[in-house]
Amino acid sequence: MNETNEQLTYKEPSLLNTISYGSAGFWSMLAYSVFNAWLMFFYESAVGLNIVYIFWAMIIFTVWDAINDPLIGFLTDRITKYTRKVGKRFIWIVIGVIPANFVLILVFMPPAGDPATDPLPFFGWIVFTTVLFDSLYTICFVNVEALFPDKFRTDRARRRARGWGTPLSMLALPLASIVPPILLGLFGGPDGTTVQAAYIPMILLMVATIFPISLLMLPGMRENKELIERYYISEEKRESFISALKSTLKQKSFVYYIILFFGFQLVTGSLTGSIPYAANYLTPGPPFGIATNMILLFAMFLQGAIISVPIWIRVAKKVKNNKKTALIGGVCLVIGSLLIPLHTSIFDAMIYMTILGFTMGNFWTLFTIYFSDVLDERVILTKSPNRGTTVGVSAFLSRFARAAQIAIFTAVHLLTGFVEGADPFTQTIEAQFGIRLHMSIIPAIVLAICVLIFWKFYPITPQIWMENKKKLKELGFA
Repeated sequence: MNETNEQLTYKEPSLLNTISYGSAGFWSMLAYSVFNAWLMFFYESAVGLNIVYIFWAMIIFTVWDAINDPLIGFLTDRITKYTRKVGKRFIWIVIGVIPANFVLILVFMPPAGDPATDPLPFFGWIVFTTVLFDSLYTICFVNVEALFPDKFRTDRARRRARGWGTPLSMLALPLASIVPPILLGLFGGPDGTTVQAAYIPMILLMVATIFPISLLMLPGMRENKELIERYYISEEKRESFISALKSTLKQKSFVYYIILFFGFQLVTGSLTGSIPYAANYLTPGPPFGIATNMILLFAMFLQGAIISVPIWIRVAKKVKNNKKTALIGGVCLVIGSLLIPLHTSIFDAMIYMTILGFTMGNFWTLFTIYFSDVLDERVILTKSPNRGTTVGVSAFLSRFARAAQIAIFTAVHLLTGFVEGADPFTQTIEAQFGIRLHMSIIPAIVLAICVLIFWKFYPITPQIWMENKKKLKELGFA
């Protein structure tokens, strides 16, 4: 396809279609935030499983990701005999997202028994359900992410898509953090068995919230005829899986993007994963109570994040340098994260959460655009529109952030004497300090290192970005 035909046939998606695509971010953020925030706390504090078993279950889960994510990305990149009828991405998105809703319920329905005397069934259940949930999630969202640069091909279209999609994603994080503790308070009781049982209605209601979203996002994932025809360009140049994997890891822009993304994921995952611990063991009861304190804090977080979206988009448009904009966002997020453990009351905590939401808005708003630059360069290197393997490798490597998070939580809890299943406000001062460490201090230090590496080595400067755009036009992929 030549440049003239490309310009004539490409039409930006409609506003409703763009919002439909963006709603996938809400589903992803809400589902995975519930998964990340409550999985470890549920099995350690509600079920009473020793954290060492949880740690090894997550290690197995991460090893599975080493095979699962890049392989699924490679396999779903293939053109099949059904591609012209249903598209290359859409069918996989449907196959992944619909059953993932129901598997998420199973994660919080472990077998009966006593984890203290017979921990292996619980260990096995964590491995089975998390691997199944993540496999379905990967089938869906590898294709959602690979679709983005093809569906939104101009900078204007990409900024517009993120301008709508980012606020939807941001709405999900406080919802995932506020609603579950409220529901657990309604259905729970003082003893551990009752608290564990309360997770069933909680997760059922959360899935009842995200299931309609998984249907609403589907129209935005449909590929039109013009987009489908693009898949057949240079299909004969398709790489083998091993070759695609090796060449992806040799792409410098990809490697240093992943390092920065790792730091962001660690900060986000550690924050959400620490919320239940902070609410039960750190948040002071007066003047409002635990549930109200959480609502106030995340309302402030959401306020800061939403306010930041148009500001960060304006900054990106004015700076016209995605690398520089990412560096600004990284430095701001490090500062915002380090403020969190300084709070002494609910009131200053509200201020710090507003600042954190604002600083986190940069990556939430623009990370897809940063990654699109990497994927565009990938197309130039391979002279092929296939991006699935790169997205899959990205998904796998980002999972190391979760493994690092679990390792940090495990080490901190063991070193500070955290007691599994303890009543609220009964942990030692050392254990409470440990929660502050894994909530923001350690992740912020790691992010600072990642930002420095990205600043030093990330190769896509504005000049290279312009050259890449010219090469994409020459190849017919602009």
